[in-house]
Amino acid sequence: MRKYMVLCLTAALLISGCLNQTNESADTSTETEEYVLSTPDTYKNLESFIYAYQTSDSPNIRSELPTERIYWINDNNPWKTSLKDIQVREGYFSCHYDNGFVLFTHRLSDGKSGLETMIRNNPDAGSKEVQDGFEYYYSEEEEQRDYLWLQDQTNMLELTIPKNVELNLNELISFLEYQTIK
Repeated sequence: MRKYMVLCLTAALLISGCLNQTNESADTSTETEEYVLSTPDTYKNLESFIYAYQTSDSPNIRSELPTERIYWINDNNPWKTSLKDIQVREGYFSCHYDNGFVLFTHRLSDGKSGLETMIRNNPDAGSKEVQDGFEYYYSEEEEQRDYLWLQDQTNMLELTIPKNVELNLNELISFLEYQTIK
C-alpha cells in the first residue's frame, strides 16, 4: 500500500510539474510594455517653481542630485521675450517663452559626459561650432534651430528657437541667469 501511495504521489507531482511548464510555455500574452513620460509639472513663474521644488514630493521635482540649477533668459533681453511658464520632468527643466524660445536645463550630475554621450549617440544631431572660443552644437530642422552647450563647465543647456529668429548664441549667454536649488 505504501509503495502504491508513493507511486501515486510521484506521478501526481510529475504531472503537476509538467502542467505548470506547459501552461507557462503556452502562455502567449499579447500585452506589451509602454514607457510613457510623466505629465510635466507646469509653473507660471520662477517663484512658484522654487516653492514647489522646496515643498513637493512629485517625482518630476524630486532629484537625487546634491544641488541643481535652473537657467532662464532674463527680461532685459534684445528679443523682448518673457517667460511664459516652466515645465518640469524627471530629466530637465524647460523655460517656455512667449516668442517660441524654449531653454532646457538638463538635470545631470555631469553635464559634460551627458553632452558627449548625446552627441556620440546621435551623430546627426548637430554640428560642432566654435565662436569666439565658445563651443556648442547646432542643428536645424524645418521650423526650428537647436543649440546644445555646456554652461559653467557642468550644466548641459539646450535652446530651441523658431527658425526665423536671428540669434548669436554668445550674445544670448550674457542674458542667462540661474538659480541654484536644493
